[in-house]
Amino acid sequence: MKKVIFTLAVVIASTIATAQTAKEIIAQSIEAIGGSQNFYNKGSVTYDYEYRAPKGENAITLVGKETYLFDGERSYATYSTHTLTGANGKVVEGYNGTDAWVTFDGKVSNDEQANGVARFLRKTNYYWFAMFYKLLDEGVNQELLADQKVNGKDYKRIKITFGDHVGDGQDTYIIYVNKKTKLIEQFLFTVVGFGITDPFLMTFDYETVDGIKIPTKRKYIESDWEGNVIGKKYYITNWKNITFGVHVDKTMFEKPGK
Repeated sequence: MKKVIFTLAVVIASTIATAQTAKEIIAQSIEAIGGSQNFYNKGSVTYDYEYRAPKGENAITLVGKETYLFDGERSYATYSTHTLTGANGKVVEGYNGTDAWVTFDGKVSNDEQANGVARFLRKTNYYWFAMFYKLLDEGVNQELLADQKVNGKDYKRIKITFGDHVGDGQDTYIIYVNKKTKLIEQFLFTVVGFGITDPFLMTFDYETVDGIKIPTKRKYIESDWEGNVIGKKYYITNWKNITFGVHVDKTMFEKPGK
């Protein structure tokens, strides 16, 4: 009986040590890109956004301007092109930290699907901009995986999962942290909100803006869980003209007409 208890204690201690090690690696990575305090102290950000899916039957193009208020994770966007909704005119989306909404040419939409797309984009686009700073948030689970060499570089790999009530969908991420630079240089992810549980591989180039390293040039493609590319075409996202600390009126995130 004593042996069983001792073995269980060793297993528990090992699990705790692994979780702490994963968190320490993430904490170092956050510092390497500028640090959480430096990021959140900026308060707000705006930037030009471009997303292009591969040409074909399900091609999607989104072109617009994103604005976020870090307090409450409020998110707002105006789109000149938004093929995901099939709209031809101006599309505006907002999220006040609780509810999302969308307008088409100034008219508030009551379409359930359109509002669902707006909620997904508002929360997803904000999350990906602030993602690396949120990996140590409450309700986020970190698991250290085996190291891996990619293109001659040595990486620490950490699996990221979420608690049952964290976010609208509990996706899985695997981040790759460069052992030398401490930077996250790629990650695997799912899109459970759209029923996609097989991974994509996201790679990117950093740009430094106001002391913060931001992965502004991004592309992703279907892969396996070891990071091997199996897709044929890339999805492209670009973030340009990033400006922190812009004046933001909180009312812009509220549904028009309230």
